Amino acid sequence: MNNQEKYKYAYKLTSVASTGLTFVEDSLANTMNNATDLAFLRSFYILLSYNLELILKSRVVMTGNFSDKNAINDELRKLGHDIKKIGERLGEDNLKDLGVKEIIENHQYKIATTDNKEVCIENFTKIRYDFLDDVMRNVDNQEHERIKEYTKTLTDVILRKAKEKNDEAKKV
Repeated sequence: MNNQEKYKYAYKLTSVASTGLTFVEDSLANTMNNATDLAFLRSFYILLSYNLELILKSRVVMTGNFSDKNAINDELRKLGHDIKKIGERLGEDNLKDLGVKEIIENHQYKIATTDNKEVCIENFTKIRYDFLDDVMRNVDNQEHERIKEYTKTLTDVILRKAKEKNDEAKKV
């Protein structure tokens, strides 16, 4: 599979992530009115995790060697929702190309950027089912603003750089 063929799939991944992050930005700005209701915010945590996953997976597609669409699909499914595992698959150099210095996994993923910002991303599976584990999240009145900042960093840095790198690779 050549880079132009892989680019079709990588482009779809970044397009979905782009619209998802725009939805989060618009919703936070126009609907939420700085609400800190955990039930509402859970959806945004899920969307941030999902969209970062798609951005990183777009780079997996462009940097990997695949025979066909099924091979891409198999690899992406094998990586699952594990941001740390996807980052390890990409490797340090590819992450740096996206402005990501490191991914630290604890109860959530802390994404340190090369411009010294931090984005906290929830584990996609755990955030969906944390109530089954009796996890109680502490949400303060700044959570809304933090999610806005995380979204801005994902959009303006990581997504933008992923699109640029994908476009560059397409031409090779």
